[in-house]
Amino acid sequence: MQLSFCSGLNLITGANAAGKTSLLEAIHCLGRVRSFRTTDADRQIREGQSAFRLVGRVALHEGRLVPIGIERREGSYTIHAAGEPVQRLSDLAGNFPVHIMTGDNATVLNGGPRFRRQTLDWALFHVEHGYRQVWQRYARSLRQRNAALRVNAPARQITVWNRELVDAGEALDRMRRVYLQELEPLIADEVGLLLGDKVFSLRFQSGWSRDMSFQDALDKSLESDRSRGYTHPGPHRADYSLWLDGKPAASHFSRGQQKAAVVAFLMGQAKLQKQRNRTGGAFMLDDLASELDAGHQARVLAALAELGTQVFVTAIDASVLDLSAWPEQKRFHVEHGEIQELV
Repeated sequence: MQLSFCSGLNLITGANAAGKTSLLEAIHCLGRVRSFRTTDADRQIREGQSAFRLVGRVALHEGRLVPIGIERREGSYTIHAAGEPVQRLSDLAGNFPVHIMTGDNATVLNGGPRFRRQTLDWALFHVEHGYRQVWQRYARSLRQRNAALRVNAPARQITVWNRELVDAGEALDRMRRVYLQELEPLIADEVGLLLGDKVFSLRFQSGWSRDMSFQDALDKSLESDRSRGYTHPGPHRADYSLWLDGKPAASHFSRGQQKAAVVAFLMGQAKLQKQRNRTGGAFMLDDLASELDAGHQARVLAALAELGTQVFVTAIDASVLDLSAWPEQKRFHVEHGEIQELV
């Protein structure tokens, strides 16, 4: 199957379980390799088949087209970008940023701290030169320190990793803070469009007490780390939360307001990418009508049109959506897993 999408709005319609979300999953896979629907990569392979193969061409910011090929066989991936093999998933990060909002999967509200850290890291891979290298340095030194803790090594064999851990960890923390500070007003603007009078704010926790330095936190936790067998304080435990009117969005607002806040968060990320002169990537909304009334749906689509990025929206019934803000659009219909462009 071969499909060509426009750079504006791509609307995918079809009944429930027709295969609309599977198309978004394939697009998402081009940017992040992994599925947003399952943590078991082998489940992406169709039952009765030994592998799947996915090939796409993505346009970088300067207009250059980059072919990306992904093959999954049981237990392993083979990935190529621009004809070159890709060894690490993070090496694919700069090519094709993807933002996904779906009612049934994890979001920055309900996905937990690990999901939020991954979301933050992937965003910074796209916008901050050098972030990936610092992240890899931190991850490597954390693995080494944890390995020493697990075998109850002498203190000096554990603390020898502290200098590199602190140097990389504090750099990660600074870059995350700067990114979120730049992101917050952009999200607030989108919240203003989608939720009117709600005041938005972001709150960030570094992963150790702000009453002390990261080095002091490591020194203080050494004995408890030895008991646990792993390093407790650090950027690997960082978290952030979304607040509306001074209250956590995850617990004090309706599902519709929460969905609008998450959409605003994703649009803020896409806007910051464009401000940083990075590839716009794709913005995907699975089942836009779910938990959003007609007014909120219209505001979301109008805001996305102003964003000027490629958008994919799935819906059961296209007639309920106001698409007037989109001069460039393509429509597709999915039935029993077969996708057809509507002319």
